[in-house]
Amino acid sequence: MGNPTDDSYKDLMDIIHKILGNQLPGKDGVPPIVGVKFVVGGQQNSAPPSRMIPVEVFESDTSFTIQTELPGECPNDFTLSYVDGKLKLQAGENREYRAELPLAGIDPSAIKTRLKNGVLEIFCGKLAAVEAPEA
Repeated sequence: MGNPTDDSYKDLMDIIHKILGNQLPGKDGVPPIVGVKFVVGGQQNSAPPSRMIPVEVFESDTSFTIQTELPGECPNDFTLSYVDGKLKLQAGENREYRAELPLAGIDPSAIKTRLKNGVLEIFCGKLAAVEAPEA
C-alpha cells in the first residue's frame, strides 16, 4: 500500500469515503464517518475522512454568490480552484473538508471572496454571452 502522502492513496481514500458516505447518509449530507483504517501486509494506514461542506448558492443574471460557514477548526484555512466548469472549495489542514459546485460559464479571473467570522462568501461573475451575428 502506498504512502499516505501519495496521490493514488488519497484517490483511493476519496473513493472509499464516497462509497461509505452513500451507504451511510448522515446529518445534512455529511457521512457519519470519523476515519478509516486499513491493515495491508501488516502495516496500518489511516487517512482523515473527506467531509462535504454545506453551501448555499444564489444566482442572478450576471453572477453567482456562494455562502458557507467554514468548520470551526479551520475558520480561515481554505483554497479555491476552478477546473473543468467546477468550483472546488477545500478547507482544513489536510483539505479534508470539501465542496464542489458545477458552475459552468463563470469568469475564473474574477472570483472574489470575503471571510468574516468564519462565514465565507464567494462571488463569481458570469462570462458575457456571445451573441451570434445575424445573417
